Amino acid sequence: MKFSCYKSDLTEALQFVIRAVAVKPMTPILAGIYLKAEGSMLEIQANNFSTGIITRIPVNTEVSGECVVTGKRFQEFVRNMPDDTITISDEDSANTLAVESGGASVELLTMTASDFPKVKTPETDRSFKIRTTALRDLIRKTVFAVSKDNDRPIFTGCCFEIKGDKISLVATNAHRLALAAEQLNENYPDSDFVVPADTLRGLMLRIDPKDVENYVTINYSTRYLTFTFDNVFVNARLIEGQFPPYDRVIPASSTTNIKVDTAEFKAAVDFVSLMSKETTYNTIKFDFADGGVEISSNSPEIGGAVKNVEAEIDGDELEISFNVDYIVDVLKVIDAKQINIALNDKYSPAAFTEPENENYIYIATPVRT
Repeated sequence: MKFSCYKSDLTEALQFVIRAVAVKPMTPILAGIYLKAEGSMLEIQANNFSTGIITRIPVNTEVSGECVVTGKRFQEFVRNMPDDTITISDEDSANTLAVESGGASVELLTMTASDFPKVKTPETDRSFKIRTTALRDLIRKTVFAVSKDNDRPIFTGCCFEIKGDKISLVATNAHRLALAAEQLNENYPDSDFVVPADTLRGLMLRIDPKDVENYVTINYSTRYLTFTFDNVFVNARLIEGQFPPYDRVIPASSTTNIKVDTAEFKAAVDFVSLMSKETTYNTIKFDFADGGVEISSNSPEIGGAVKNVEAEIDGDELEISFNVDYIVDVLKVIDAKQINIALNDKYSPAAFTEPENENYIYIATPVRT
């Protein structure tokens, strides 16, 4: 096997595929990445049996062939090669892969390609299509809210909920919740399933945010689903269990409604968060009153920080505190110039929405102070 390619293409592909390389492999082959050069394409695979990924990049193939190389080391050396073009070959040895670029070279031991567990297409009986950029936005606006606690696996993924011609993605850790929805191009049977967050984060890396024309096909069954688009195929095992009913945590009404400039609000929160990180519970306080909001945090050991922001307030004045990360995270994904905040009292969940966008809502539970 011998081929050459652009370093940027290979680096991007490996960054995506490496997510399916086993962290603690039962056998050495599961720590490997499968390479197959043929014609004008290089096929790259990784498979840890929970997630399998195939992607393809354009290459100039001189000699067709296949091999398996340790994924992590291969990725590191490719990323640090000096030139824009890389040549890869296993012609000089039956069990080594030579990687060369701009006077730098490395030889890596290879494994038998036939021993690699190729990524297979599982049997699925349902499917739907969605624009790739729409799927990317749904993931971007929800996946940050999943739980990091593996003791409750159902909360470590995003729930896909399909009802007719509408799809919703929901993520929660039981203290906050993010919900984003999108119209589909036709009606589909109602269904729901939970996809691991890491699989979705990986997809975001491979979707071009400027590609507004292409679609991704999603096939799914009771245990697996696949994403297919462009030169990408991802097979993932679904998270077992019943996703909790989330409608009940979305406030039906509010007594205090705020509209504030997103950029100014985010800048103020970022500033005060420098102090809140020194507190025991990473807490930040919001005092909504007199046509504005005072954002503050105090640390007995360090001091205090305050920032005021103008805001439109309709309803009762209110003080409320949150874990600052819960606010910082949602402000990173809000696209609108302004953000709406709906409150009831200092102990009830707050709802964050975008004006003129009924397809997104974020719920955060306050910190009791």
